[in-house]
Amino acid sequence: MALSRLWNDDILHDILDHLAPSGFPATPQDRPGLIALAVCARVSKLFYGSAVQVLWREVDSLAIILSILTPPLLRTESTHQRTFALVGAIPDPVYARFQYYASRIRRLIHSAERDRIQPAVLVELQRRAGGEPLFPNLKSLFWCQRTAPDVSEIVPLVSPSLRELCISEIGSQASFVPPPAQSSFSQFIHTLSAAAPSIETLTLSGYIDPSFVLCVSELKQLRALNIINFAQRGFGAGYLPVIRSCAALSHLRELGINLSGDGVHHASALAATPADGVDPTSEGDFTGFNSLRSLRVHGSLALVSRFISHVASAELASFGVFVPHPDRFQDYHACLSTLCTRFADSLRVVRFSGTWTGTLASLPRPMDILAPLLRLPQLEEVCILSGTGVASTLTAADTLAIAQAWPRLRELKLLYQSVPAALPVDALAVFAVHCPRLRALWLASVDLRGVGSRDLGACQASSHGLKHIWLPGDVASADVHRVAEFVDRIFPSLDPRPVALPWHPGQVEGGWERLLVCLRELQTARRAGAPPQLTQNPGWMYDVAGWARSTIKMAGAYKLHIPAADSCRPIEPSSAL
Repeated sequence: MALSRLWNDDILHDILDHLAPSGFPATPQDRPGLIALAVCARVSKLFYGSAVQVLWREVDSLAIILSILTPPLLRTESTHQRTFALVGAIPDPVYARFQYYASRIRRLIHSAERDRIQPAVLVELQRRAGGEPLFPNLKSLFWCQRTAPDVSEIVPLVSPSLRELCISEIGSQASFVPPPAQSSFSQFIHTLSAAAPSIETLTLSGYIDPSFVLCVSELKQLRALNIINFAQRGFGAGYLPVIRSCAALSHLRELGINLSGDGVHHASALAATPADGVDPTSEGDFTGFNSLRSLRVHGSLALVSRFISHVASAELASFGVFVPHPDRFQDYHACLSTLCTRFADSLRVVRFSGTWTGTLASLPRPMDILAPLLRLPQLEEVCILSGTGVASTLTAADTLAIAQAWPRLRELKLLYQSVPAALPVDALAVFAVHCPRLRALWLASVDLRGVGSRDLGACQASSHGLKHIWLPGDVASADVHRVAEFVDRIFPSLDPRPVALPWHPGQVEGGWERLLVCLRELQTARRAGAPPQLTQNPGWMYDVAGWARSTIKMAGAYKLHIPAADSCRPIEPSSAL
């Protein structure tokens, strides 16, 4: 039987997928895999199609695909920017090559600050396409522009297949946005709604004028909207029109929005009363967002609470808020009370990040913040993160109440400045008993220095599956090995590899890493007597990861030279053996 009849393209594609970058855009660590893909495309016609498909699936610069047009594309370089311009007609064979590779791109990035594409280049390509999209299979486009009018240059890249669009560096720091900029963005959204009617995700980042958001309601199929506004005064008087425009998106499932920048607008809007006596930030009868499932908000807690009153969804499962400036401790409790009252049946995830005002003379209790949430037994993730918020310590009774209140908990992160840190380390055992699904635990208040006075034998061993733990505190002054013994006894399945941790006053550089080293040694000693776990491998074709690693080694053995990404030329079918 001929070899071609035995070959399975699906298996080959799955194998080569293990050589693809682990993220987007690619990092220097992904380069060996990209080199191996190029090697596969060059050594065999059987490999060529699948290798090129994976290699060109994600392109982190528009300049790479445009380099196919050289000549007649001319590139000039300055200190901080490269400029691309056409100096002649595009020959038919060159344009055919461009079409071949452009049709394989699924995700694309362009930075106008780094690579300036003269508008005439895209106009000429659009003319040659004869009304057909330049990138017919493009799913995601990430566009970083220089000025507001640059948004019109996105139009030639848009195709009906587009599902995700991210535009950054919108607008300018000027408080006044000229009408031409407003008009160009509105016209772009109108064109986008027709050219990509099935677009589902839109992210706008920069100095966003309210007029830029009002037209977004034309994107009828939008399911995720993220508005990252750097403007110091937020949306100002355009707050309500912006919210109304977003609420008009009937299919919207996810919303992330920055309601205020420095809190100035929020304070003035709540304090000032217009001549007609109507508060510009509130209309009690206005509700919307009927299908919303995930909400992330940046702003003061008073403004966030007002925004929540506009959300009528019965399916809101995830809520997150970032508080840019200190708010009163009571405001945290009030916001959580409002949240739990409106979405008690659907809420599963709650994340708060910020800080609160307070002094050592009048310490708030962390359980006062959590009290409204303790009435929601279906919660799966609770994160209250504060680097500078001061509160009293948790007690063993508090941890028991938390563990019993949330039996479905998968992630608990409660970080603040505990005064004092007096929670016994063995009190963590209640999570092993009452939260069988817990996989991540970050908890302040644990008394690490007092671990020597606790009885390890009295701490019941468990087989809990917790993977990640962080107990911020004075690790340097503690008996690190003793702490590791308690942690390993309660949570024997922990992953001892370091993970990225947020800043916290109790975070001692290298302290927790030393504890993880002790934990790794304890796990190794405990498992030394266990029989080795053999991985069953029924055949070489199923070990795709191993095959991929051997391919990378092969590329290194042949010492093949692959040019840098920004100068890489496409691999022609005729160059394969």
